Amino acid sequence: MWPFLNNYPLQRLEQVASKEYDYIIVGGGTSGCAVASRLSENPNVKVLLLERGGLDDSWLSRIPLISVARGNDVVYQPAELGAETGNRQGHIMAAEKLGGNSRINGMIYTRSIPAYYTQWAMLGHPTWGWDDVHPYFSSVEHIQGQPASAGAVHIQRHTPSTRLYEYLEDSAQTMGLCVDANLQDPTSSGVGYFGLSLTLDQKGYRHSADRAYLPQHLVTQRKGHLDICTGVTVSSLEFSKSRDTATGVIVRQTNATQSQHDMQIVAKREIILCAGAIRSPQILQLSGIGPENVVTKFNIAARHRMEGVGKSLVDHALIPLCIHVDSRDTLHQMMQNPLQAAKHFLLFAMTGEGWMKSSIERAIFFNTADLHRETVKFSGKQRSTDDLKQESIPNAEILVVPANAKPEAYPDSAAMTLQVMLNQPFSRGSVEIQSTDPAVSPKISLNMLSDARDREVARDALRFALHLAEHFVQSSGYPYPGTRVLGVLGASPSWRDVSDEDLDEYISRNIEPAWHVTSSCRMGRRDEGGVVDDELRVHGLTNLRIADASVLPRIPCMHPMATVYMVGERCADLVKRAWDGAGGGAGSGHSAEV
Repeated sequence: MWPFLNNYPLQRLEQVASKEYDYIIVGGGTSGCAVASRLSENPNVKVLLLERGGLDDSWLSRIPLISVARGNDVVYQPAELGAETGNRQGHIMAAEKLGGNSRINGMIYTRSIPAYYTQWAMLGHPTWGWDDVHPYFSSVEHIQGQPASAGAVHIQRHTPSTRLYEYLEDSAQTMGLCVDANLQDPTSSGVGYFGLSLTLDQKGYRHSADRAYLPQHLVTQRKGHLDICTGVTVSSLEFSKSRDTATGVIVRQTNATQSQHDMQIVAKREIILCAGAIRSPQILQLSGIGPENVVTKFNIAARHRMEGVGKSLVDHALIPLCIHVDSRDTLHQMMQNPLQAAKHFLLFAMTGEGWMKSSIERAIFFNTADLHRETVKFSGKQRSTDDLKQESIPNAEILVVPANAKPEAYPDSAAMTLQVMLNQPFSRGSVEIQSTDPAVSPKISLNMLSDARDREVARDALRFALHLAEHFVQSSGYPYPGTRVLGVLGASPSWRDVSDEDLDEYISRNIEPAWHVTSSCRMGRRDEGGVVDDELRVHGLTNLRIADASVLPRIPCMHPMATVYMVGERCADLVKRAWDGAGGGAGSGHSAEV
């Protein structure tokens, strides 16, 4: 562990502002840490990693349960959910600290099935099919119990903390789902009730991107050609007089006062944006790159008109369904009893066991097209993994959460939540700057359920979750007499009796973002709304790439962290290939107009 923050070799802004670097990476999150680590493997190049937040690497921040959605650098940006939700206001949560969202997420590592990447190839990205990306996942993964697995990120599965999972497993089997197949197996259909792989090290602590790719000993070893500077905000990008070559970044202290001046840092080769699906389009728009009507609204010169910047934003969507259960089987016991919390804290500290070791360990993935219309069950047969069919890709998920996700609706209730998730939504939103000040959050519009196809999937998935919940309560054998589905749909009628109108009303009232935002600078042709090409180069500009969740042409059909790690690994490889033997000449990072 790193007990003292000042042991980690960070650089102050004043120290890096006077230097020139070969590569400047903006954003030290999941992908940015991977890119910085891989590029700095070459001792002959100088690499700078800029992170908006701090380090915040305390012992508590590594305990899995305590670190979920917590920390000094967790930010909540307002988001408009859309007219179909009654114009409700929500927010997008992110971690602005070294390691990014890998420091606060549920640690769930799911690649998505090969058919998802085959879909990328079919969308016009032939070098991003499964066979192309699989080697980069191998560079990421260090899977416990697999000696041949020697990647950067430690991944493991462990014995769950609650008996709820075994009883729900019985219900899942009754619903026709396969149980606990290996989700990481490329031959898996990705449909069933699965134990989840989590990014935990061998001692059971969270293994985030900073720990995996930029541990203290490595950064110390590379001091002199790898600099990491935290607490720095990039306000815009600098370009050459020809306006098409990125030459540097304009930065300021994140907590800067009005009297403090911006500073410039020069990049001799490339700038790589890894700031995420909200911040990357914001930085581009602040630099005059984006839709003309957006950037000129704030008297920013439209340097490079590109309609796709900030468009195509998409997020997974959550719809909670709560079941009242025995408090001893949920996190409720620790929330209500400080002695229980202390017990489990000490248990983890001494043995690595107890509730503190994780939060979510089981999930169901499925495609609603496979549901039988009358029985609302699955056939029980292993579905073919036909790469070319949309039905091969899970479009829904049920996260099994041993906690009450709606405490405002069901106060003091010990509950298990079935978080119904839309994993392949069609609705698209946007990100638009609201000020020339980079400290002002951009306008985030999610437009949830604006595409009618999402409403249909949500309705089918929620009805299936109600059926699953009803079986768990009545027939699974779970030994608690007070178990019941909480009153989310009137008097909690049977799944057979709930009308489509009742389901639609519940969905509109309860749907929330999952904080898995992607695709706001997506890969694709510029004339079709794309922002980067297949080598992650920004269209029409030289020496500027993007490597984060914003470039994904479609949102992952499972959780996005693994895919974002893969993009970081591949970006570093693309950059190395572009400049190896290039003699430092300009143009190696140039994107042709398409």
